[in-house]
Amino acid sequence: MKIVKMKLVLLVVATLLLKVKSLVTEDEENPLQKLNNRVDSLERLCTGTKVVFSVAMRPPSVEKGTTFGQTGPYDKSSILIHEHVITNIGDAYDTTTGIFTAPVKGVYFFTFTTYSWVSKSDIGVSLYKNYDEVLLIWETQDRGDNEDYASNSVTLILEQGDKVYLNLPSGFQVASSLTSNIHTFSGFLLHQL
Repeated sequence: MKIVKMKLVLLVVATLLLKVKSLVTEDEENPLQKLNNRVDSLERLCTGTKVVFSVAMRPPSVEKGTTFGQTGPYDKSSILIHEHVITNIGDAYDTTTGIFTAPVKGVYFFTFTTYSWVSKSDIGVSLYKNYDEVLLIWETQDRGDNEDYASNSVTLILEQGDKVYLNLPSGFQVASSLTSNIHTFSGFLLHQL
């Protein structure tokens, strides 16, 4: 509804600009051109690419009598696949690979939350852009401290086709639930470049 209203406003402004332009002399065209450029930028913003996703991870298996389960530890690092879609406008997040692919060049915001409940282990997650680690959250769980959440966020400039994903480092583990969204990954396009 807001986009329709914005398009209507842009149409009215464009019509008024055309009427004003016919009354303007050549010396006055520079300010009018600046206004036209601003209207064009606003129109691109209203009709640009929309990218928003929020996904949650589900456990590969659950503890008997619960809805919770562990992922990892594995001998080598692996991409965490969040197959439960909460939102995926623009379909840039692939639930089969666990990878977000930037559909356009722009400034993107990503955030993630991980959960674990183990009595003695390393827990944590890293966020990658292509093949480079950007963020890492981790903790060594010891006896008596067996339930923790951890979150982190970042703003990245991405080229079209860049990949962003969460990685489970070798030897680490995390927990998730069949019914609750306790291990999540989200992102959205802030500004197209």
